[in-house]
Amino acid sequence: MKIHIIGGGVIGLCSAYYLRQAGHEVSVIDQGDFSEGCSFGNAGMVVPSHFVPLASPGVIAKGLKWMFQPSSPFFIKPRLNISLLQWLWQFYRACHPDRVQEAMPIIRDLNQGSKELYDELSKGLALPFDYESRGLLMLYRTPKGEQEELSTAATANQIGVEARALTPSEVQKLEPDTTVNTLGGVLYPGDAHLAPHQFMSALVNDLRQSGVTFLPQTQVKTWQTSKGKVTHLLTQHKEKIEVDQVILAAGSWSEKLLRGLNIKMPIQDGKGYSVTLPEPARRPTLPSILSEDKVAITPMGKDLRFGGTLELGGMSNAVNPNRVKGILSALPQFYPDLAIPYQQNLDIWVGFRPCSPDGLPYIGPSRHIQNLTIAGGHAMMGLSLGPITGKLVAEVIDQKKPSVNLSLLHPERFA
Repeated sequence: MKIHIIGGGVIGLCSAYYLRQAGHEVSVIDQGDFSEGCSFGNAGMVVPSHFVPLASPGVIAKGLKWMFQPSSPFFIKPRLNISLLQWLWQFYRACHPDRVQEAMPIIRDLNQGSKELYDELSKGLALPFDYESRGLLMLYRTPKGEQEELSTAATANQIGVEARALTPSEVQKLEPDTTVNTLGGVLYPGDAHLAPHQFMSALVNDLRQSGVTFLPQTQVKTWQTSKGKVTHLLTQHKEKIEVDQVILAAGSWSEKLLRGLNIKMPIQDGKGYSVTLPEPARRPTLPSILSEDKVAITPMGKDLRFGGTLELGGMSNAVNPNRVKGILSALPQFYPDLAIPYQQNLDIWVGFRPCSPDGLPYIGPSRHIQNLTIAGGHAMMGLSLGPITGKLVAEVIDQKKPSVNLSLLHPERFA
C-alpha cells in the first residue's frame, strides 16, 4: 500500500519506520528539510514517569498565578482568539479528577510501550543516538514541592510505575561530579534519555536505506477529496500529489490543515525553549526535572541541555528573554555549578509542542475521511511517545488490534 505522511518530526518518522517494517511503500512530506523542528531541540527524555495529563486538578490555579510572573514556566499571550478560548474551556472541563483517573493508565501504557520500543531501536538502528536507560530525578527544594512529588510517587507505585523517594544525601550520591542543592528527590529508574537530533538523524538514515521517499521543502496547503476520501494533496508550489492513504503528523500545524476537511481537532502551540551548553566542566550525569520551576536538564554526550516553559503565544518564533532567564535562574538553585548568565551568544532553541486540551494525544483514523489517519497532540511528550505512536499508526493502517487502547485518543473526540 502507498502511504503519504505529512510531517517529518518524530511522530511522522516513527510512523514511517513501522509502516515500512510492515511492508508499505512510504513517502514523508515536510515543509522543512528534516534537520530541524520540535523533535530536534527538546529535552530528549523518555518518561514512563509522566503519567499525569497536563490537564489535571490544580493546574488552572497554578497557571493563573504564573500568568503574572514574567519568568514563570507558563504563559498565555493575551489575545482575542476563538480557537484559544474554546481550547481553554475544554482544558478547564478536562481538569476533573475522574477524567484524570481515566487518562493515567493510558498515558502509562503509551510511555511504557514506547520505552520498550526505544530499547529495541537503540540496538536496531545503524547510527547511535546516546540512548541511556538510567532513570530520571524529580528534584524539589520546598515543602510544597516535596508534598507534590511524594504524592505523585505514591500514585506511580500504585499504578505500576516504580518510584523511589530519596533524601538529599542519596540524591548527592547519585551525582558525585557536581553539587546538588535539594530538599530531596524522587528517582524513576524506568525512564531513559537520548540525544534527539542524533535519534532523528538515525531514523532518517534508516528510512532512506529502506527505500522511504522524502519530499523536503514541501508544504501541504489543502486537500482534494472525492466520495469521502482524500485523492490529492495540494502544495505551496501548486503541485498535486496523488495519494492512497494519508497520515497527518504535522504537529502544531495539524489543526489548520484539518479545517480544510471540516474536521475539528483543537490544538494550541505550546512554545518551549532549550539551551545547549557544550562540554561544561561540571554537570549532572542523570537527567532531572526541577519540580517547582518545571525545568528539564539532560546530559547529551559531553554536552548538557536544559529547557522548559509552556507559552501559548500564537506560533511566534520570537524569543522571550524573560522565559529563558527563568530557566537559567532555576539552575543554580539546584546545581550551584550551573550558574549561567543570560547572554546574546547563548544557543537558544525555540519549538512548538502541539497541545490537546485534555493532555492526551490524538491517534487513530478519521471518522469522516476514509483514508486519513491522524497522529498528533503529544505536547511535551512527542519524543517520548514517538515509537509507540508510530507502531499504533501501522496497526491502524493494517487493521490490527492496537497495542494500546485507543478509545480515549480518537482525533475527533471534541467534534
